[in-house]
Amino acid sequence: MAKRLIGRKFDDKEVQKDLGWLPYEVISKAGKPYVSVDVPENGKKNLSPEEISAMILTKMKTIAENYLG
Repeated sequence: MAKRLIGRKFDDKEVQKDLGWLPYEVISKAGKPYVSVDVPENGKKNLSPEEISAMILTKMKTIAENYLG
């Protein structure tokens, strides 16, 4: 669901509407929405929606490469 936050401002009415049902905390950082996550052994980290999408795509690439050999 982080992709719904890409390219939007934190004050955007759609972002504000989505905050009520997102299963994670979203904070404002320089007016943009960032996802706040607990990273084991590193504490809290704030990630942009673009960073989260990049992490997901990297993981999908690794899975596909492992499957295909």
